[in-house]
Amino acid sequence: MARVILGLGPLLRSRDIAVVDLNAEALGVPRLLLMENAGRAVADEAASRTRPGGRVVVYAGPGGNGGDGLAAARHLALRGYRVEVVLLSKPKEIRSEEAAAMYRALEAMDVSVDVNIVRDVSRLEPGEADVLIDAMLGVGLRGAPRSPYREAIRAFNESKGLKLAVDVPSGLDADTGEAPGEAVRADVTVTLHKPKPGLYQRPDLAGEIVVAEIGTPPEAEIYVGPGDVAQRVPRRRWDTRKGHGGRVLIVGGSRDYRGAPIIAAMAAERAGVDLVFLASVPSVVDSADRPTLIPVRLEGHPYLHPDHVPVLEKLMARVDAVAVGMGLGLSEDTRLALHMLLERAAELGKPVVLDADGIKHVAVLQSLPTAKLVVTPHDREFEILFGKRPAPVTCIHRRVENAAEAAAGHPGMVVLLKGPVDVVTDGSRARLNKTGAPSMSAGGTGDALAGLLAALLAKGLDAFDAAAVAAYVNGAAGALAYKERGDSATALDLVEKIPEVLWRPMEHAGEAVVYRRLPLRNTC
Repeated sequence: MARVILGLGPLLRSRDIAVVDLNAEALGVPRLLLMENAGRAVADEAASRTRPGGRVVVYAGPGGNGGDGLAAARHLALRGYRVEVVLLSKPKEIRSEEAAAMYRALEAMDVSVDVNIVRDVSRLEPGEADVLIDAMLGVGLRGAPRSPYREAIRAFNESKGLKLAVDVPSGLDADTGEAPGEAVRADVTVTLHKPKPGLYQRPDLAGEIVVAEIGTPPEAEIYVGPGDVAQRVPRRRWDTRKGHGGRVLIVGGSRDYRGAPIIAAMAAERAGVDLVFLASVPSVVDSADRPTLIPVRLEGHPYLHPDHVPVLEKLMARVDAVAVGMGLGLSEDTRLALHMLLERAAELGKPVVLDADGIKHVAVLQSLPTAKLVVTPHDREFEILFGKRPAPVTCIHRRVENAAEAAAGHPGMVVLLKGPVDVVTDGSRARLNKTGAPSMSAGGTGDALAGLLAALLAKGLDAFDAAAVAAYVNGAAGALAYKERGDSATALDLVEKIPEVLWRPMEHAGEAVVYRRLPLRNTC
């Protein structure tokens, strides 16, 4: 049985933290509540380590980490501690909406809390307190701290008293453990929700590590959500040039199946890549009445043939990701050509999405290059490919184990097992996706998923994250299409909704699931 972690794992990277916070908000647990809980947890830890009524000094920055510190200051003041806050920005410069709310609440306590706003860091002197709380920079830091944080960290370290850091010591890279400049040397670090990797790299800075639960629902990690879209999908910068947004090659179609690769290509285009090459037999290319797609005519045969491979190899060298399999048909010549393409893609290090007929072809191959390969089977295709039908979706833990065992047997492969609840796994970790609508049983929605997934790979997402985000976006787009057109919604309607979900994910979080809740069980 595969040992698989359902969620983001025992440690959280800095980007994962923002993902989880947004997903929690979409699930009904707002970030303001998480910050309030974080402040209470920090206050609890500080109070447990000092005498009642002692002096506490909180160094707070203008971001979310500072908001946690401001909440802690309020809780400690309410318990009778003498609290001073050193705010390292003007109140109007507080970046986080939640932190600004915490400052307003603290400001209203004008008798019990002394809020000291630092305007001249050169006059910030080391002091003495029972507890000093570091809530200056948090997990978002990259590089050495600048002024006024550099001077504030120095004064913090030189002060006398127990030093407590919120989430990570300021100056420490939460992901790598690097500290290229001034960094807080904490006696104890209260890290929120889950530990961060960098803490274990620098025990000299982190001190004792205490993990504080702040009320984040596990489903914020288990299910892919709008936070994954908002945080993982890169946006174009103003100085972006053609090609920076990614190039995708779609290989599919045959004389008998024309629409599938066209739908995949349209989905890739709607996902915001710069160039989409549609490589297929002439009857397919001629059917694609879309001038923004780049047609590549594969002449001489009514289906993909080894004779076409030299042309496709040259194209693969130019693109960032490939999607192959939609509508290929089951010719023996196609099987040989597909194997040649997969081998060449592996040699070039190109990520590949393998879908539909492509899955049926590789099920009978003796060897399969799996590096950077994402397969997207439904239940029957999963059985054809791996020789075992997965457990039903209502037995979700068994279904996750089935998919994880399959992926673990092919190192480098990611499995996206489609269904009413999608399972995404690389064999060691898994995420679930429950976006979708009944109309997505119509033909072409899986082709749209393949093209969308290839686009996300081309934008630089790793295979696991790309598959998870693609499943969410495809299902949410299908849900939006269903809300407008009901059972008449088609794959083309879904494709046109992709931009709404990709670029405004939080706005549509509540509309992303429209089917009835399935009774998921841990054991069956």
